[in-house]
Amino acid sequence: MTTQFISKMNKTEAGFHILMILSKADGRIDTSESDVLFEFLEKNFKEPVDLIKEQAFLMAYPLDTVMDHFLETAEHFFKISNVVERNKLIQFAMKICMADEKMEIQENKFINALYDAWGLE
Repeated sequence: MTTQFISKMNKTEAGFHILMILSKADGRIDTSESDVLFEFLEKNFKEPVDLIKEQAFLMAYPLDTVMDHFLETAEHFFKISNVVERNKLIQFAMKICMADEKMEIQENKFINALYDAWGLE
């Protein structure tokens, strides 16, 4: 069930949340991961996003429930996007996970959860 906060997110905000959670899944955010995040914002969705507010929210989010937020946001993104937009986000998600040239266990857990949530193989 989507919360009111998430149901008000636009595609840019939802995609940013998904990618930001993936980028910090291994416990740190590399410069290479940040570069992918900015590329995503620059090249895809042009809806307004308050990066400082969104980053502050995600950095303060309790680690023990971040998967719930991730899945809820993924479900919302799925509902408000089309297949082309979802495929673009998946490409950026994989770029984030592989930005430091290795996929950590936690990154793999989140990317698998995203694939499962969207019924991808």
